[in-house]
Amino acid sequence: MPSHHRRPFGLAFLTSLVTVLALTVPASALADKPRIVATILPIHSIVAALAGDAYEVELLVPANASPHGYSMRPSEARRLQNADMVVWVGPDMETFLERPLRRSGNREIVSLMDDLDLELKPTREGGVWEHDHHDHGHDDDHGHEDGHGHDHNDHGHEHDHGHDHNDHGHEHDHHHGHYDAHIWLSPVLVRSITEQLADRMMGWDPERADTIASNRDALLERIDDLDDQLAQQLEPIRDRAFIVFHDAYQYFEQHYGLTAAGSISIDPSRSPGARRISELRERVADGDVVCLFTEPQFRPALAETVSEGTDTRLGILDPVGSDLEPGPDAWFELMRGMADSLEECLTAN
Repeated sequence: MPSHHRRPFGLAFLTSLVTVLALTVPASALADKPRIVATILPIHSIVAALAGDAYEVELLVPANASPHGYSMRPSEARRLQNADMVVWVGPDMETFLERPLRRSGNREIVSLMDDLDLELKPTREGGVWEHDHHDHGHDDDHGHEDGHGHDHNDHGHEHDHGHDHNDHGHEHDHHHGHYDAHIWLSPVLVRSITEQLADRMMGWDPERADTIASNRDALLERIDDLDDQLAQQLEPIRDRAFIVFHDAYQYFEQHYGLTAAGSISIDPSRSPGARRISELRERVADGDVVCLFTEPQFRPALAETVSEGTDTRLGILDPVGSDLEPGPDAWFELMRGMADSLEECLTAN
């Protein structure tokens, strides 16, 4: 073979070495920036805002997929395995992650519900609710009605709040944890998550502490501004009753003093019983339920059944931002979208 066709030995050796390293060294070890995986879009948005350009922040569950009973693809499992930090809501939301995260290796894992000090609300039963929204109105000091100091050890996750698991689903389904996992729908909790998660990140990565602190302060200011805007927007419709598809919204409802009258389902993956449908139809027949909200991830047939023959309108609420672009603005867009959907349906003639 002519000499000019031969690959120099040194170059061939280096090429082989690089190939071996690429196959054996975790991607995070080769990356310039630490890699953080956040499980769902609203949590990814908060993490991305805190991280700024200092980290690679990846979304695990696609925005248009429901986290209820999600099954990871092999590429997503690798993304999880290669992360330096994983931020998730907790086993009451992403049940599919309990087993993979037990094999944590050297990753930093933060469960927002279990590892942070948050005031969580108990899950509610589906069907018709008695409403006391005047006790839960928006607080001009940014809603400290959600409070602080929740201690999981005090509650122990052992007390039953009256769910009938035979009627509503398996006890290990998402909504049958004892606390509502939709924590990103409370501006108060998102403020607390921002502050505490920033502390965790700064302790984990002190070299970037100044950047994280600066991003935290900017994010808190944006949250306060949005909270004030939404409170003003929703004030005129606080007394208009509505029913939701599944019980995902109590943090939002109670923070802004809205009049939620019930939910069709506790667990969106399971159909409610005939008795609940009958109770909801009777509630709608009372005539004061202005809207019944479905969700983009689920078929609206049940909502149509409940509202059939009445003047109750159908709207759509999206608690996870299924059509939003992941990034630091997504949580703000999600919350504005919720407020806009409520306003449009509850004020329409």
